[in-house]
Amino acid sequence: MAGSSPAIKPERIFSTGNSTFKTIKAVYADSDEAVAAGKGAGVNLVRRQSDGVLYIEKLVPVSTPIQQARAIAEIDALTQLTLAGAPSYINRMLECFLEPGAAFGSIILEYCEAGTVYNLIQRKTLERQQPKEALIWHTLAGLSKALHFCHTGIDVDRFDLPPPQDWNTLCHLDLKPVNVFFTRDGGKNGIPRLVLGDFGCATTWQDIQDGTAKRTLQLRGTPGWFPPECHASSEGGWDGDYGIPTDIWQMGAVAQAICRLIMVPDMSFVMAERACGRQYSRELNEIVTICMNPDPLKRPSAAKVAGEVKRQMEARGLVF
Repeated sequence: MAGSSPAIKPERIFSTGNSTFKTIKAVYADSDEAVAAGKGAGVNLVRRQSDGVLYIEKLVPVSTPIQQARAIAEIDALTQLTLAGAPSYINRMLECFLEPGAAFGSIILEYCEAGTVYNLIQRKTLERQQPKEALIWHTLAGLSKALHFCHTGIDVDRFDLPPPQDWNTLCHLDLKPVNVFFTRDGGKNGIPRLVLGDFGCATTWQDIQDGTAKRTLQLRGTPGWFPPECHASSEGGWDGDYGIPTDIWQMGAVAQAICRLIMVPDMSFVMAERACGRQYSRELNEIVTICMNPDPLKRPSAAKVAGEVKRQMEARGLVF
């Protein structure tokens, strides 16, 4: 987002009306610490004074109408997910607030302490160590579950719950290594729990259809992380079609980035039907390749990806 980050004062203590927090320090999405928030205007690690629990405070600029609209869209998305009982693989918002006259609003979020996919790629590259295939399946499981919930409001792991009646489909639109987090609480297969974070580009399908998203996504998105049908507009924002297929492509791209230890996805490997590389199974290459299909109409739904990932993980003795 546009705008400079406000200075972080030592011992800053603030109240949201519900809780009182103390700022510990500023943190960054590309550091060794996960923030599960994205860069925004600033991200702080804070401690709730009542119980000592750590959270993330994401500062979002609200000085202009466009900034206000984008902040509202992000908060609305997080509120919708929270009220619907967002599963553990989606970053959870505790609360949000805006001090009168302030140039920045605050979103208080779950803190993920075990790093990001970005950190993982950096570490494996330095160690010259190829990530194990179980990690990739684990990543696809978490992301497909998270996206299925965003798209439909249905928790793949909770068959006892009825589907929501009037779900407002949410598209994340910004899956990439710095926005996929890990936390040691609730991991599986010896791997920390995966958490999809930073809903700063999130929008509803309705807003995409009526053009609202186009106006609020100015200067958003990351070069290299647009699927083939999308590209950065010369005027800022996105050109081309985007929506649910964008999320599916980016999910596959995150998996490819881990496999090939790259920071930007490479479609040449997809076209060769070896999205992940020869070190990985045919089944993994196939599912990532189809997620990154250049034709958005040929990409599977998150539900289909989750179903296939579940089948492959169970065949390998992994917990889905």
